[in-house]
Amino acid sequence: MIIQRYLLREIVTTFAGVALLLSLIFLSGTFVRIMSEAVAGIYPATVVLKLFGLKGLGNLVLILPLAFFLSILLALGRLYRDSEMTVLYACGIGPERIYRSVGVLALVVAVMVAVLVLYFAPWAEERSYRLLDEAGARSEIEGLAAGRFNQTGSEGMQVYVESISTDRRELGKVFAQGLVDGRQHLLTAARARQQVGADGERYLVFLDGYRYEGLPGAPDFRVIEFREHGIRLVEREVVASDRPRHAVASLDLWRNGSPGELAELQWRLAVPLMTLLLGLLAVPLSRSSPREGRYGRLFVGILAYIVYNNLLSVAKSSLGKGEVSAWLGLWWVHGIVLALLLVIIWRQQRLPGPRRSAA
Repeated sequence: MIIQRYLLREIVTTFAGVALLLSLIFLSGTFVRIMSEAVAGIYPATVVLKLFGLKGLGNLVLILPLAFFLSILLALGRLYRDSEMTVLYACGIGPERIYRSVGVLALVVAVMVAVLVLYFAPWAEERSYRLLDEAGARSEIEGLAAGRFNQTGSEGMQVYVESISTDRRELGKVFAQGLVDGRQHLLTAARARQQVGADGERYLVFLDGYRYEGLPGAPDFRVIEFREHGIRLVEREVVASDRPRHAVASLDLWRNGSPGELAELQWRLAVPLMTLLLGLLAVPLSRSSPREGRYGRLFVGILAYIVYNNLLSVAKSSLGKGEVSAWLGLWWVHGIVLALLLVIIWRQQRLPGPRRSAA
């Protein structure tokens, strides 16, 4: 029991460190991409942090299986390198107990990954798309970006802002144009701000500017100078955008039953199963001699993970195109890995010795 707790503590400690490192790598790339798209005006600044949190939750589906696999390789590899595993074998701790301890931990991690990939990851993806849909329908001043034309809630109204204050409450050097009652209107103002009127409606108030109505040269063309002029901001209806399959709930994928939906569903089921098989596969792959380097088997493990993941991607694509049946689906990839695991275990367990002669 003490030996099992020692092994589990080594693996869990390494797992936490590797998962944290991979999370920083994945999340830093996600954060840079979201910030660059927010600066370009694709995302409103008000949804950046929420979007980052939702995308980070989805990234855990990729992080946890790989982190768990690498943690077993590193933890058990260190025990082999420091000859601790040799001592355990000499004390009667056989490979069966190692596999049993790692298998129990792998089952727990696989269940966690299953809950994440079947429920929380699609929920986070769907919530991020809904967040962007709601942000696209909002007409708040925080949604405006400096140096580009912005579509407001008012129909046909385009607003160009040269600068925005740090508290995002006041706009500098504003230009707006659109159709009002079928006539072309153009406004220029030194400043503008958003405020709520007595009727509860929101207005974009232009300060110290000019308003041009109609077409230049027409009899009804007018130029009006004003100190304060407000335009009511009308909220647009939230229209749901098209959702990709990875943002659809798992139960809806099962109900639909098309090849594409079944491919996505089997992919989600494959991730926890891959976590379990990779955890068991890491035990024989971590076996090394004390003379090998610290990361001697790490390259082999990463290569095995890449091949496993690519085979699942190929099988998912074939199932989505209807080239293979649903009962075969992605399961043949797991069958190959399971067979490989059994062969490796059999070869490592076989002890050389003299052949027995027939009586």
